[in-house]
Amino acid sequence: MFVWACGFELAIGIVGLTLGWILGVDARAYIGQVKDLTWQSVGIDLGIGVVASIPMTIAIALLMRVPHESITAIKRLSDAPTMKALLSLTRIELLTLSVCAGIGEELAFRGFLLPWITAIGGSSITSANPFAVGDSFRTAAPAMLAAAVAFSSIAFGLLHPITKLYVLVAALMGVYFAALLILTDSLVVPIIAHAVYDATQFLIAKREIPEEG
Repeated sequence: MFVWACGFELAIGIVGLTLGWILGVDARAYIGQVKDLTWQSVGIDLGIGVVASIPMTIAIALLMRVPHESITAIKRLSDAPTMKALLSLTRIELLTLSVCAGIGEELAFRGFLLPWITAIGGSSITSANPFAVGDSFRTAAPAMLAAAVAFSSIAFGLLHPITKLYVLVAALMGVYFAALLILTDSLVVPIIAHAVYDATQFLIAKREIPEEG
């Protein structure tokens, strides 16, 4: 289960990298070159990513308190065989899986899909949309950027077709991750925020298993 889950998440990233290569988009454009990285820049991105995971964690915790049938359906996911198998993994394995999910899904949806759509019809200073992949998102045409955020977030939500509400929640998270990338021009930030959020949810769910038993 551990190998399969990590492989699936990383495969999503590989798909993003492959599609980007075919379409001339570097899904790693907002990660930066290793030679240009400094301890300070890496530390800042890590810190922002960790802090950015907190509002999501709080929002989901509050949402789960809402007495509604659709919320109850999400809560019951921990009883599903697949989820039980995942939660049977060790904490280290769950943390590793969370990192794989953060890297794989963010490379595909925020590394490739978001900038690719944003750059459609652009890459020229004479164009109505002067944005080219690798540029700051502040240079993008607002309409194209909004469309890219919406489309990539909906696609991200559809990757999680567990329940209708879960798809919606995932899509909203996609918007949040996109905003982190747009505000920081660093893919590392949403990768960290995504990984930390997933790890938190996994560990909380694993901790609650004995209480339910």
